[in-house]
Amino acid sequence: MVCLALFEARSGQIPLLLPVTLTVYTCKVVSWNLIKQSDEYKAAETVLLRPSAGGSLRVALGYPNTYEIGMSNLGLQVVYTLLNSLPGVTCERFFLPSAREMELYRRSGRRLFTLETQRPVSEFQVVAFTIAFEPDYVNIAAILDLAGIPLFTEDRLKKDNAPLILAGGAVSLLNPEPIANFIDVFCLGEAEEFLPNFVNLYIDWAKSASQDKLGLLSALASLAGAYIPCFWQDFYDGEGRFLACRHRVDRSQNTIKRLHLSAQAYAEESVYSRILTENTELGRSGLIEISRGCAFNCRFCTVGFSYPKIRWKPLEKIVQAVEELAAYTGRVGLISATAGTYPHIEELCDILISRGISVSFSSLRVDGLPDCMLKALVASGSKTITLAPEVGSDALRRVANKRFTDQQYLETAERAFAAGVINLRMYSMVGLPGEQEEHLQALIDLAAATRKLQIKLGRGQGRITLSTGQLIPKPFTPFQWQAVLGRKAASASLHYLEKGVRRIGGVDFGGESPREAVVQALLARGDRRFSRVIARVYHEPSFNGWLKACEIEGIDVKRELYEERSPMETPLPWEHLMPAGYKERLLREKEETERLAAQL
Repeated sequence: MVCLALFEARSGQIPLLLPVTLTVYTCKVVSWNLIKQSDEYKAAETVLLRPSAGGSLRVALGYPNTYEIGMSNLGLQVVYTLLNSLPGVTCERFFLPSAREMELYRRSGRRLFTLETQRPVSEFQVVAFTIAFEPDYVNIAAILDLAGIPLFTEDRLKKDNAPLILAGGAVSLLNPEPIANFIDVFCLGEAEEFLPNFVNLYIDWAKSASQDKLGLLSALASLAGAYIPCFWQDFYDGEGRFLACRHRVDRSQNTIKRLHLSAQAYAEESVYSRILTENTELGRSGLIEISRGCAFNCRFCTVGFSYPKIRWKPLEKIVQAVEELAAYTGRVGLISATAGTYPHIEELCDILISRGISVSFSSLRVDGLPDCMLKALVASGSKTITLAPEVGSDALRRVANKRFTDQQYLETAERAFAAGVINLRMYSMVGLPGEQEEHLQALIDLAAATRKLQIKLGRGQGRITLSTGQLIPKPFTPFQWQAVLGRKAASASLHYLEKGVRRIGGVDFGGESPREAVVQALLARGDRRFSRVIARVYHEPSFNGWLKACEIEGIDVKRELYEERSPMETPLPWEHLMPAGYKERLLREKEETERLAAQL
C-alpha cells in the first residue's frame, strides 16, 4: 500500500502496470517452486542406469498418482528402464502432482512437466501410463488436463501435434473400458515384448512422408497385445443396457490376444529397481521381482486368473540383483504374490540374513509362510506383519477357494509371535456369496483368539488390527457376474464387526468406506460411458458427484452394481478382451462357488 501510494504521487498516473508486474513476478516464483520440488526429488535419487539422450522418439512415462506412490511401483521402473535401453528412445517421468503442487500449477498457469528436464509433457511424441489400480483412472483425466492434452482420442486425432497416448500395467489385464476413450493404444499384457515392437513401428512411421495418425493406429493394431479402442464400438439397447463391443470394420475380429512372456524369456532377465530414493512408501528399498502370476486361484483375486502359470525367477538372478542393490541400500523388497512357495525361499532368506540386508515381502500367505521368512522379517526389524484370514469361517473361506482353516491361521499367527512379531494386522472382507451374520461373528471370534495367542506368547503390549474391505467382483474372476453388496448391507456388516471388535481389549478395527467401494466397483466393472463420467467428476470427485454424473450419462447405478449378471444373457463390457476358453473356465469356478455357498 505504501509503495503503491508513492508510485501514484510521483507519476500522477493510475498504476495500471504494477499489478500486472506483481502477477508476472508471482507466477515466476510459483513456477520456480515447482522446479525446485522437481530438483529435490531428483537430488534424492540414486540412479543405477544411464538414460539415453537425444533419441528421435521422446516418451513421457507417467504414473497416475503422486511421486511417492509411483516410485514405489516396480512396474513403472521396469518400463522406464526398458524404454531408456531401446535405441532411438529418450524417456522421462511424470507424476500426478501433490495437492500442494497442483495448487502451484494452477497459480502459475504452467503445464505439467517431466521430472528429468522440466519439459512440458504435451511436447513429447508419446505419453505413456502404467496403471496399477482402477481408482487412478480419474487421475489420468486430471493429468491430461493439466498437461493441456485433450482428454478424448477423437479430439486428439483432429490435432496434428497431439501426442499418442499409450497405457499398460496391471489394469490392462482387467477392464480398461472406463478409460478406453482417453487412450489411443493399450498394451494388453506384459510390456517386455510389446515395447520394442511398438518403438520400431513408431519410428518407421515418423520417418514416412505421410504421418497420418489413423494410419499409425492401424499399423499398431497389427502388434500382438495391442488394443486400439477407437477401432471398437459399444452398442446399447433402448434402456441403456450394454449389448456388445465390436470391431468397427473387421467383424471377424472378436477378441484381442494378450501378450505374456514365456517362462524361459521371463527367467533370463533380472527385474529390480534402477532408481532408489527415500521418497517412496517403502523408503530407500530396492524392489526385486521373484515371480509373476500365482499358483493359488483365489476366486476374488485377479492374479491367479489374469496371468498364465506362475513363473519364477532363478535364484542366481535374484542374488545378482541383491548384490547390485547392496552397494546402494541395505533394504530390499521381494515382489511376489506367493513368496513363501518360492522353490529357493529358505536359501534366499539365509543369504539376505547373512549379508545383513533387511527384507520385506509384498504379501504373506497364511498357508505359505515358512519360518525362514519370519526369521528374515524379524532380523530386519519388522515388528508388524499382515496376515489375511479373509473371513472367519472355514466353510465361507472355501467359497473363495482359500485353502486353509482357522486352526492353520492361528498356528501361523502363533509362529509369528514366537519369532518376535509384536503387532498383527488381519485383513478381511465382507460380501462373499452366502455370507451370513454367523460368519461375521466367527471373524470377531478369530480376532479374539488371535489376541489371546498374542498375550500368551508375551506380546501383549502389541496390537491386533482387523482391517475389513468389501468384495468387489472383479472382471476375469469367477465372481465377475455377481452383484455387488449393497451400501446399506455393507455398512451393517462393517458396523457389526466394529461393535464386536470394540469388546476385545487390544484389538482395533478399520473398515473401508462403502461409498469408496461403490466408486471402485463402478470403475472396475463399467463400460466406455465411464470415460464421460470421469470427464465430469475429475475436478472434484465427490461421491454425490459420481452419482450425478452417472445419471447425466444415462447409467443406472443400481442396475450396474446390484443386479446379478447372467453369463448367457448379459454381455460384459470386457468380453471382447477375454481370451479363448477363458469364459468356460470361469463358469466352472462359478458353478463350484454356487454349490459351496448353497451349503452354508
